[in-house]
Amino acid sequence: MKKTTIRMAILAIFLGINHFSYSQNEVDVQDAVAAYFNAKLCEDYETMLGYTYPDVVEKAGGLDNVRKALIQIQETQKKKGFILQEYKTKPAVQQVVTGEETHAIVPVTTVSKVPGGKVITETNVIAVGTEKNTRWYIIETTALDDGNVSKVLATWDNTMLLPFKKAPVFKEDK
Repeated sequence: MKKTTIRMAILAIFLGINHFSYSQNEVDVQDAVAAYFNAKLCEDYETMLGYTYPDVVEKAGGLDNVRKALIQIQETQKKKGFILQEYKTKPAVQQVVTGEETHAIVPVTTVSKVPGGKVITETNVIAVGTEKNTRWYIIETTALDDGNVSKVLATWDNTMLLPFKKAPVFKEDK
């Protein structure tokens, strides 16, 4: 009887450790996506740059060009009355290891204040884990589809499909 109890306890610990290692990876992904969107909320461009995939920075002409683009996009949205107010992330819906990287598709819902109401957008980001998933980068998929994602993320191996894009929902102020 005691041997069975001990075996069950060891099995439970082993399963718990395996679950923890997977969960830890998921937490890291969630933390990275949250940090990126917190930086976006706070207009913290340096933090956003830190989460920008290095190939994207290089293709855009370097950090200064990306920084200028981020500021310009934010200023244009502000002038139009479009202000990000909140976001919510969900656990990754797909995840694959490709070469030295982990690619995860993470659903994100954003709520933005716009003239006359708010816009709720359900979208996805690609989180790219490097350095054994100790370093994560975020790629927004607004302008991406399965046909052009590999232009932004050369290591994309097409084993995952980007989820269909959903139209934003406008909720009028009452």
